[in-house]
Amino acid sequence: MYRSLLFFPLLGFLMVILNHDPQLWQNYQRLLTSPAVLLSDYVYLFGSSAALLNASLVFVLNLALFYMLHVSMNGLFYATLFTVFGFSFLGMNPINLLPIYLGGYLYTIYNKIEFRSTVLIVVIAGTLGPIISHLMFGYGFQAFLGILIGIAVGVFLGFIIIPMGRHLLRFHDGFNLYNIGFTGGILALLFNGAMETLSHTAVRVRYLHEVHDPYILAFVFISILYWFYLSWRIKQVETYRWKDLFSSSGRAISDFIEIAGVKTSYMNMAILALLLSIFILAVGAHINGLMLAAIYTNLGFGAFGKHLKNTLPVFFGAISASLLLGLPFTSTLTLSSILFSSTLAPIAGYYGWIWGIVAGFSHIFVVGQVGDFYSGLNLYNNGFAGGLVAFFIINMIQIIRRNK
Repeated sequence: MYRSLLFFPLLGFLMVILNHDPQLWQNYQRLLTSPAVLLSDYVYLFGSSAALLNASLVFVLNLALFYMLHVSMNGLFYATLFTVFGFSFLGMNPINLLPIYLGGYLYTIYNKIEFRSTVLIVVIAGTLGPIISHLMFGYGFQAFLGILIGIAVGVFLGFIIIPMGRHLLRFHDGFNLYNIGFTGGILALLFNGAMETLSHTAVRVRYLHEVHDPYILAFVFISILYWFYLSWRIKQVETYRWKDLFSSSGRAISDFIEIAGVKTSYMNMAILALLLSIFILAVGAHINGLMLAAIYTNLGFGAFGKHLKNTLPVFFGAISASLLLGLPFTSTLTLSSILFSSTLAPIAGYYGWIWGIVAGFSHIFVVGQVGDFYSGLNLYNNGFAGGLVAFFIINMIQIIRRNK
């Protein structure tokens, strides 16, 4: 099964070759040495070839790491692999990921546990990549000093994010699927506060590709069709188990590979990604770095907590709030908030569709305000907002039920 996943980076490399960008290596070098603060759309800043090359290399890096460690291909495996793949179009690259990986590895040595047991959490902790990149290339430190500080801080963040993530899971009780995004937000908030106290400010940016790129469009739809093919290919092994899938609330930890099987999970992942891609184009928006992050994150979490039954109510609530506020659907920021609001899907799955609508509605009011807390140094901004919204709504539900 590992070999079947090589299709994604190979397709990415093929698109890079077909695009024939004469400035590819210069652009990729600029990508690696960029501050990477949210929202740094690699497609806009460095071209689709450099962005596809980066995402494909990160995919190969992570897949090779998981293969060497014999990581089980469960739901979290796919959620991690494709979330980081998606965000490799929007702020993640090998330079800012590897120090975090090293820190996670040192944590396992210190606690005398297998790296395999925590590597998925360590990899998805790439949400803090902008901190490393900004220390190296954004704050104005002398080159060698900045690189040393960036590596040291990245190792430290990778070391502490595993225990912090486990503790903060209790904050929202598993109803926010992007728990590491919430954890990363806390760490980025503390880091940003310390740096601003020392007169080092990270300035948020907004670089987004606002035209259709044929190579990106081809990559997205071919990769989604391939996922449909993978689901169909294993038809002789098992049957679709939609009842088992939809009976799951999605509350963490909900491993759809175990609950409903590989075949059903693959089809669920493909359907989610395809519907979101069509929705983006139908409202007149463009598939850029941020939209790629949203599409592939939702595809990955289609094996770990999200299905149509628990995501559609949340989407409906998010869309309703956007309409009420008069937010344009053609805006990438509006769409990203809607698509990432599915981090709260377990609320709809566990407490019903009405509360799912409330969750999605509330998410839109929160997500646009929290990014400034940490100056864009946490890539999973919706994960941080989702943790706050989940905490509020779950406690509100408990109060109402207690009174009844």
